[in-house]
Amino acid sequence: MRASFRPGRDIAELRTYLRAREKHTDYAAAHIQHMQKALTYMNIQLHYVIATITGVTGMRIIRAIVAGEHDPDKLAAMRDVRCKEGIETIRGALVGNYRPEHLFALRQSLALYDFYQQCIDECDAEIEKAVAGLNIGRPMPDDPLPKAKHRSKMPSDPNSNVRRAVYQLAGTDLTQIHGVGPFLALRLIGECGTDMSRWWTARHFTSWRALSPGCKSAAGRCCRRTRVKQAADLLSRSDSRRSRSGEAIPRSVPSTAVSPSGSAMRRQLQPLRATSQCCFTTPCVTK
Repeated sequence: MRASFRPGRDIAELRTYLRAREKHTDYAAAHIQHMQKALTYMNIQLHYVIATITGVTGMRIIRAIVAGEHDPDKLAAMRDVRCKEGIETIRGALVGNYRPEHLFALRQSLALYDFYQQCIDECDAEIEKAVAGLNIGRPMPDDPLPKAKHRSKMPSDPNSNVRRAVYQLAGTDLTQIHGVGPFLALRLIGECGTDMSRWWTARHFTSWRALSPGCKSAAGRCCRRTRVKQAADLLSRSDSRRSRSGEAIPRSVPSTAVSPSGSAMRRQLQPLRATSQCCFTTPCVTK
């Protein structure tokens, strides 16, 4: 039995910081939804007139609401100059019922969002230290850093220059891969390290990362489980079918036919196999 992959101590430290940051980002995203829900309960449709409530305009208005300002004219005047919607449009979305219980929920959600943003900043500082420690003794590649392929930056990405640090750490610019940005490249190194000799081939690596596509066919034909699922989907979309003997076939299969249990699915489709052959991709043999 081959041993499972485990990165070195330095890479494992970086991976821990990156995973903690990802967890805090998910928690912060949940509290963004809580803030939006509290605003909706107060009939404040702010998310319809601005791109995101966590932008400059949205956070100014939300913090002012929590501080006690409920005048739509004053709140709309906090609009950033880069906002596409006008002041009148934003003012119309801020006319609502500022009930105390919903303001309390908004205040708590904002406090928790700010707390996790602080945790993310602390993780960024530790990540920067860990990457700097990994780059000690690593020379910068002779080739200059290529032109950035991805010019846009995600709002959740760190503020530090991740791309240059990853370029020195990996010895090549991973961001030239289509769909891979600087922070995603750093996360990839945090999970796998930089020693690709731990995997025999590229296929072993993609299989380990669960990136290789699944194979549900044999000898050019779909597996039995796949055929049963296709039959269940076909029956659920059809109005009614009749077998060769003239008996009506029900429109849909009961809920157990699409359950994860393959045996339950086969039991539901067993009567249909005995009366009809038109619903399956291959002929069924009735014993």
